[in-house]
Amino acid sequence: MKAMLVTIVAVSCALALFAGGVALAQTIWVDELTNSVSFYKTNYPNSNWDPYLSELILVKEALIRGDQRVVRTEMGKWFKMLRNREYGIHDVAADELFNFAMMVTPIQEFNISVPAPAGGGL
Repeated sequence: MKAMLVTIVAVSCALALFAGGVALAQTIWVDELTNSVSFYKTNYPNSNWDPYLSELILVKEALIRGDQRVVRTEMGKWFKMLRNREYGIHDVAADELFNFAMMVTPIQEFNISVPAPAGGGL
């Protein structure tokens, strides 16, 4: 009986760690974006990066909850803000961050809408 109880507890702990690990792994790309925005915030202090960080916080919380609709919506807003250089962000920083975000964001997995550039190209 005691061995069975130990086995049940061990399996429960393993499942909890696995589920937590999956949630953690799904937020890595958002953490990468957050770190990048923080880098640009330091290097371009005259730009307002706070709205970008706020959107990423919402996305991370949605990922943890498993809310794909919110991830899709908020990341669409984030890419649009970035593409339009909202809040006075620097052009070079915006382009670099946009290109990095395109590499690390699972766009197809979440069906995220990414706005085309003003000239119609990529």
